[in-house]
Amino acid sequence: MSTVFRLSAATVLDLVGVDATAILNNLTTNDVKSLQVGCGCETFLTDVRGKTVAHVVAFRTADGFRLIGAPGQSDAIAAHADRYTIREDATPIDRSADNTVFVLAPDAAVTLREETDWGECNAMCYDVDWLGDQTIVLVTETPGGIEQVLSSTGEVSGDDVEFHQARTLAGFPWFGVDLSEKNLPQEASRIKQSICFTKGCYLGQETVARLDALGQVQKQLVRWQTSGAIPVAGSEVSADEKVVGRLTSVAETGEDTAVAIGIARRSHFDPGATAKGDGFTATVVEQ
Repeated sequence: MSTVFRLSAATVLDLVGVDATAILNNLTTNDVKSLQVGCGCETFLTDVRGKTVAHVVAFRTADGFRLIGAPGQSDAIAAHADRYTIREDATPIDRSADNTVFVLAPDAAVTLREETDWGECNAMCYDVDWLGDQTIVLVTETPGGIEQVLSSTGEVSGDDVEFHQARTLAGFPWFGVDLSEKNLPQEASRIKQSICFTKGCYLGQETVARLDALGQVQKQLVRWQTSGAIPVAGSEVSADEKVVGRLTSVAETGEDTAVAIGIARRSHFDPGATAKGDGFTATVVEQ
């Protein structure tokens, strides 16, 4: 399996201006205000109802923030920021079409992870955990430089299909695939990584805080292990003649086994819970 992936598309959006920190902090679940330049954190942008507008990693820059994530989120983020920017100096700039994103897995070659100066390739490096801790994202306007380095080291970059296989095995949800604007942040099972409950008020904070206090989400993403026929994304699973879940991302691991990410009802939040699909059995495993 490849350890370097070239994505066909990704969201790369800059929020710049003197008031960019205040605006983003008022719209997002994590404490972006405390970030130092060059550092980032996973976060949700939420609407007034606490529903998800976007799911990104936000990195502090010298003049604001860079938001990186699954493709197709830029328009929603820009419109959301503009709606709540009145007299403040904060401008969203969509850089998605100008940049190509490469992802280096934690087990990528040391020569690529530690011995290559990606700045010489006109690439910016960002630490994420899309494929596990110490995943590296490279963002560049000139992908040929990165491709040349890969070629010189004998590496071949994987495509979107291979990336999503690796992402599913790592258990990282992808906006537009596993999550959408219909979801509350807690339903993503990324609370520790993306929600700060002490940062103060932000749009949708009341809903997020209430759910934390009451613990009442009725559905959330879990990791499934399947055996039998290999399910396809979108497959439903049932128990006691009731649908209790739906698989959103599936990665085949053997002739009759797979790992999946998928939504589950409260009855199937805990590891060990089982359900049946069309020709396969699915068991909830540790996140």
